[in-house]
Amino acid sequence: MIVLSCDPGLTGALALICSKRGFLECEDIPTTDNGQTTGSMKRWVDVNGLQRILAHWSTKHDFASDCVHAVVERPIPMPTLPAQTVASQFDTFGVIRALVAGRVTPDQLTVINPQVWKKFFGLKTDKDESIACAIRLYPAAAGYLQRKKDHNRSEAVLIGHWLLRTI
Repeated sequence: MIVLSCDPGLTGALALICSKRGFLECEDIPTTDNGQTTGSMKRWVDVNGLQRILAHWSTKHDFASDCVHAVVERPIPMPTLPAQTVASQFDTFGVIRALVAGRVTPDQLTVINPQVWKKFFGLKTDKDESIACAIRLYPAAAGYLQRKKDHNRSEAVLIGHWLLRTI
């Protein structure tokens, strides 16, 4: 089984894990300008870039010959966040969910609340712990998780691992 997992957001990431081969790849969510020159939200998901990543992974890792499941983290709107940020989170979630859903059947798409998978690993809010946990589970992912900002990649890896262990 192959798991395509996503920590959505404009700084989010995708990961690909196989039950037989282990960690395969991860990528940052591609973004592009959205045409706005003012305000705080000037970028959104690059739909074409994301489609290219998914198509490349599908061919490279032969999705057609394996059972593919997908898992996407659900954004949780926080009352302290500005409305534009919440709108951006849900726009990103919707785009990712739609594109990922095109690669799997409806019963092979899971949407998970962050509290569920984080509790599974005993994680709180420390992003360094997420990186360390992902590297412990998948040493082959270490090259993808070298920067402080790679915590989104590590979370995508952990979300995928959670799905592998729970289905």
